[in-house]
Amino acid sequence: MGFLAPAFLALAVLAGVPLLVHLLRRRVGRTVEFPAVRYLARMEQEHSRELKLRHRLLLFLRVLAVLALALAAARPMARLAGLGHAPVSLALVVDNSMSSAAVRDGQAVIDGLRADARTLLSSLSDGDRAWLVTADGRVVGGPTETVQQAITDLHALGGRGDMPTATRRALALARSGSPRAAVVAMVSDGQRNTFDVVGDSTVVAGEIPVIALVRVHGPLRNHAVLAVHADPARWTPGGTVRFAIAAPDSVPWRITLDGRTVARGTVGASPINAPSQITQRLASTSTGWLRGSVELDPDELRGDDARWFAVRVAAPPSVAVRNDAGPFVTAALTTLVDETRLARGVEGAAGVAVVSGADAPSLRGPALLTAPTDPLRVGEANRTLARLGIPWRFGAIARDVVLARDVANSDTGAAALLEGTQVRVRYPLVRAVAAGGLASVSDTLATAGGTPWVVAGENYVIVASPIEPDATDLPLRAAFVPWLLDALSRRLGDDGRVIQAHPGERVASIAGVTGLERPDGTIVPLVGERMTVPSDAGVYLLRRHGARVGALVVNPETEESDVGQAQPAGGTGSASGTFLSRVSGRAVSEASDVGVWRTRVLEQTSGRSLLPALLMLALLAVALEAWFSRAAVIASAR
Repeated sequence: MGFLAPAFLALAVLAGVPLLVHLLRRRVGRTVEFPAVRYLARMEQEHSRELKLRHRLLLFLRVLAVLALALAAARPMARLAGLGHAPVSLALVVDNSMSSAAVRDGQAVIDGLRADARTLLSSLSDGDRAWLVTADGRVVGGPTETVQQAITDLHALGGRGDMPTATRRALALARSGSPRAAVVAMVSDGQRNTFDVVGDSTVVAGEIPVIALVRVHGPLRNHAVLAVHADPARWTPGGTVRFAIAAPDSVPWRITLDGRTVARGTVGASPINAPSQITQRLASTSTGWLRGSVELDPDELRGDDARWFAVRVAAPPSVAVRNDAGPFVTAALTTLVDETRLARGVEGAAGVAVVSGADAPSLRGPALLTAPTDPLRVGEANRTLARLGIPWRFGAIARDVVLARDVANSDTGAAALLEGTQVRVRYPLVRAVAAGGLASVSDTLATAGGTPWVVAGENYVIVASPIEPDATDLPLRAAFVPWLLDALSRRLGDDGRVIQAHPGERVASIAGVTGLERPDGTIVPLVGERMTVPSDAGVYLLRRHGARVGALVVNPETEESDVGQAQPAGGTGSASGTFLSRVSGRAVSEASDVGVWRTRVLEQTSGRSLLPALLMLALLAVALEAWFSRAAVIASAR
């Protein structure tokens, strides 16, 4: 037995009041014998047993009434079979991932899931607690009417969500409703990869029952754009769009830029595990940030019929190169200029980045600086860094063979290109402390030997080794030219950045971004360095005080286009291949009928609240006490 309001058990002390009154009514006085009343004493002795029994019965009924009311106020519950369901702590998980928007037999799957969820909630009583948890982990709690309304307003997400995390959250909520019986109910379209989130482990339910309603559907012929990539991110004015399409039969495709169709074609049948790969060369007469998409004709699942990308069309960034940068840097920049990815500029002109050794005289930013080839020039290089206001200094030379490592907290782009670079000669970078404390925040792109090796900040990029094969194999790697272009065009130029994300995801590295421009042109203010990605797919432009400085490209996860269903389960358990195969616990089961599902959920809590029985007991005790009291008064009158 448990109590929903155990504090009210303190009212049981009031049961002492009838006992106290009973004791106070016992009067003991001086006995005086009168001959005329001796017969009354004999009568009292004859009826004393009857009077004592009556008084004790009245005392018992009064105490019983008080105790029953105290227990009723504490709202006890017990598992009593056949008397309905005990108060339940229900966490209802609705799988509203993108696949639930599919139209089957003329109806969206999400509509059926909402109806099933409402059917279960309508079976709850006032003593129950309920929460709604959606695939993206959002929670709605409160009165049943509030949860019902949240289910009515529910719509399919633009991506897959995170069902393992949502299930763990539901388990925690169900536990929090103790001493009510905890249970997690789930309703889903049964997509087989629902719980196959990369890097996630088995969801452990323990003793809490998890019952899923899995709607069985026939196969769906889904056409999907699985991937799209624009190269490079800055077109001058042309570039390449590469994309992948999976389709059960041939399907036409089209590419749009800023809402205008710029290319068309048709692709043949290809399975989702081996999609067709297409490359299309494009050019644009428009300039600035452009929204692009690869689109297919609408089918039963609309969420993957289009996939978005973003490009910036602008003149190539300008760069000036000093001779001390080294022959490999000069050759790489010449290649980029020949491909019109960069343009040669005059050092000192506005917007022109300089590539040079850090020990060169009269340097001004923005600049990409490399460590000096001569260790004796390190002092001069550090004086140059101090004059430019850069909060880094070259340390003592280190001659050992180490590998460069990407730094996880750096933003998307160049850092990944430096992973695994071999470094033989380096000057470990150390942070300098100015009079006013640390200088502006910098970004460590890569480390070597556990210390910063490549760092970047406002108007500077520093490499802690000379760019020559004796010091590092960076100039010999295929990633060298793309990294150099990224450093000059994005970190020292005005290219901004393109962040790829999924609906509902949390992204970082948006420092300095003050607003998010939606596809409809409205601006959402941003504060801080993290944000939650919008739930609708599309291109959202990053703004800094009115200027566009990048793009957030939101697309659904590729796995959500695989609409195959899990194998139906034959009963309780977590058999391999079933929908709940990644959920382990004492009572994990699946059902395909809403009636069976509802019954299983409520059967986990067989029994009911004892409140009605205790109230009836208290009323009965009061009624009997009144009847016996009246009978005693009548007997006394006679």
